[in-house]
Amino acid sequence: MKTLLSLPLMLLVAVLAIAAQSSKPENKTEQGILKLEQDWVAALTKNDLVALERLYHDNLIYTHSSGVVDTKASFMASLKAGSLKYESLDREEIKVTMFGDTALVTCKATVRLMSKGQPNTLVMRLLHVYVKEKGRWQMVAHQSTRLNP
Repeated sequence: MKTLLSLPLMLLVAVLAIAAQSSKPENKTEQGILKLEQDWVAALTKNDLVALERLYHDNLIYTHSSGVVDTKASFMASLKAGSLKYESLDREEIKVTMFGDTALVTCKATVRLMSKGQPNTLVMRLLHVYVKEKGRWQMVAHQSTRLNP
C-alpha cells in the first residue's frame, strides 16, 4: 500500500521537475545570450555608451518601431547627443533560439523613453540577432514592432 501511495507522489515530483527544467535556458550558450540581453537593457537605460559599444557589432542594423533604420554609428550618436533617452525597458516572454553561431532573441517589451524631449511609452515585440565571431557574441540586428497605436 505504501508503494502505491508513493507512486502518484513520485509522478508529481517528476512532472514538477520537468516543468522547472523547461523554463530554464537549455545550455550555457543560451544563458550567456540572456546575460547579454540583461546587459543590453542595463546599458541602454543607463546610457552606458561604452557597454553598448561592446555589445553592438560594427555592422549593427537597428530598426525602430517607427520604421527608422540606424547604423551602429547613427544610433550611438543619437544616444550620445541625448535626442534619444531610454528610461526603462521591461520585458516578458523572452525566448532564445540558437542556430549554430547565431542566436535569435524574441520578447514582448514595454519601453519608456524620451525622444527629442517628448515622453513616449511603447509596447512592442523585439527581435535581436546575435552572432559569434572570434569567440565573442555581439548584436547585429534589432527589430521592434509596435503593438500599441
